[in-house]
Amino acid sequence: MGLGAISHAQSIAPQSINSCGAKMTQANGSLNFTVGELIVLTQTDSLGNSLGVGFNALATMSTVSIQETDAAILDVKVYPNPTTELINIQINHSSIEQVSITITDIQGKEVYTGKYAGISNIIGINTASFSAGTYVLSLKKTNNELLGSYKIIKN
Repeated sequence: MGLGAISHAQSIAPQSINSCGAKMTQANGSLNFTVGELIVLTQTDSLGNSLGVGFNALATMSTVSIQETDAAILDVKVYPNPTTELINIQINHSSIEQVSITITDIQGKEVYTGKYAGISNIIGINTASFSAGTYVLSLKKTNNELLGSYKIIKN
């Protein structure tokens, strides 16, 4: 008697949910999302083997600023974002004498604080020692009144 091989094959008809998505942008950030990916219903053969895959959705959010400063009081630009070593705070115009800068990690732990003259200037803060992650940079008056806050990402 010779040896024989038995092979079974099956055909699974995929069902799909068509992809769709959107990008919404405002001055202080953007939201991108995509919904839809191939979906195959679970198929089970006579031996109990099954094949299946599920639906996958993706959402990405990127916020440049949390609360922008009032340009009549303090006109600033924070860059580059994300950063690897240096974050720049460019003061284009200010009607205040001094600005306090605080950087906190996502848990609220203060990792940097400094006071600077409220004159047209570029302030560079070295972030090389910061762990990779998300931080909040806050700009305040000397009386601790919040002028604006920015989300920064350290790579």
